[in-house]
Amino acid sequence: MDILEKNKLDKRCPVCFSRQNDVLLLHDGQDHYHCTHCSFTGSASEIHSAYFDLQKKFKGIARRLTMEEQLEM
Repeated sequence: MDILEKNKLDKRCPVCFSRQNDVLLLHDGQDHYHCTHCSFTGSASEIHSAYFDLQKKFKGIARRLTMEEQLEM
C-alpha cells in the first residue's frame, strides 16, 4: 500500500491504451507522469491531448455508415 500513498494512480497511459493495454501512470508529485510498461512520460496536458486523439480515432464507431457516406470520405 506504500506505493499507492507515494504515487497517484489515476490516469491511463495513452500509448499503451491505444495498443489496447490497460496500464496506469505513476504520478511524480509535480505535473509529471510516467508509465511502468512503456517509456511514456508527460504532463497532464499532454496526456489529455493524447486522449483527445484517441477519441477522434473512434468517433464514428457506434454509427453505421451507408455506402454513400463511405464514398464521400
